[in-house]
Amino acid sequence: MHEILRAADVMARKFLGFSSAVTDEIGGYTLALGGMWGLAYALRTGGHVRIDVLLPYLPQRAQSSLNYLALAMMGLFACVVAVYTWRLAFDSFMGDARAMSFLQTPLFLPQSLMAVGLTALGLGALVLITAGLAESVRLGRLAPVKPLRGEEVGTGSVGRA
Repeated sequence: MHEILRAADVMARKFLGFSSAVTDEIGGYTLALGGMWGLAYALRTGGHVRIDVLLPYLPQRAQSSLNYLALAMMGLFACVVAVYTWRLAFDSFMGDARAMSFLQTPLFLPQSLMAVGLTALGLGALVLITAGLAESVRLGRLAPVKPLRGEEVGTGSVGRA
């Protein structure tokens, strides 16, 4: 739908000399929400970009330990940013803050939707850590971190990005 609006806006600007002034705003919100919500999905499927230089050369236990540490740090970061984003959305709601644009979008709407994506990322990290540690207890050794699609994280070929 956004593509149709953008195309109509470009055509109107080119041939009729006016612009709707809303497609850039909607496009910005769409980009931000897609990015925030995509982070949790990428975590769940193991789609985040990794550059493993030394990790493949370490023993399996060290690889697993570093992967759990990285996952915990990323989850902690996501939770901290989510808390502040929720605070920002609440303050925007209470103060009736609006975008300084043609649409005058209430800012708590995109802010709270971004906070949902960050919260999902933090919770996703917690789920992966919990599942990995439960698997470790079952196996009696530290299990590798696995995304929900089933492949181990950080066990690719050397130099894989």
